[in-house]
Amino acid sequence: MKSHPEADLDKNAENLGKTDGMRGLGDQVYDAVLDLIESRQLCAGEIIPERSLATKLQVSRTPLREALRRLEGERVLVRRDSGMLYVRDISVEDFMEVLQLRRLLEADASAKAAGRIARTELENLRQRLKRLLQDGDPSVPDHLGTDDDLHRLVAEAADNRLAAEIVADLRRRTRMFSMKRMPERFESICNEHLLIVEALLAGDGTAAARAVTDHIDAVRASIIQRLAGS
Repeated sequence: MKSHPEADLDKNAENLGKTDGMRGLGDQVYDAVLDLIESRQLCAGEIIPERSLATKLQVSRTPLREALRRLEGERVLVRRDSGMLYVRDISVEDFMEVLQLRRLLEADASAKAAGRIARTELENLRQRLKRLLQDGDPSVPDHLGTDDDLHRLVAEAADNRLAAEIVADLRRRTRMFSMKRMPERFESICNEHLLIVEALLAGDGTAAARAVTDHIDAVRASIIQRLAGS
């Protein structure tokens, strides 16, 4: 059955009220807009109808603008000379270039971070990842939290501020492929992160770099598969 954008937007608005109360409204609106873009209800090259979008999502312009700023920062949206925001046409090649850079920078950072991160921090991450696997719920907020915390600890320990800023920007550009949108990768990602943590705990820079490389290669394969099926 053909999807009707108006009906889908209304359904999206209803879902905002059912989202985990622990998350801010800006985060919820961000997810809602990203869902519309990924599902092609807001298409590449299309102007963002801010006023009507706020009405359809039943939110004020403030959280919507917060979400739009984030998406612009992640280069999912682009602002043209007119000052209007448009949905950017993101190609498979764009994502592959981002992941290639992440692969190089994050593998190097992980090799340098091995043996430099407090054991208590890594043990905490390991336990959190094991709980996530045991619960088996990819929608819980701590999945994103463990991901962010692991990359933050590695970046801090690698002690290269510029590289850390570049990696953070690159990660934002691939945020649209979060666990919410690829739940089938939940168990694999947790296990991949566990391998990184175990290598860091062992102080083995070579193993840490290899685990990060394998993880990003797996992310790359899943994104290609996802985009190919779009």
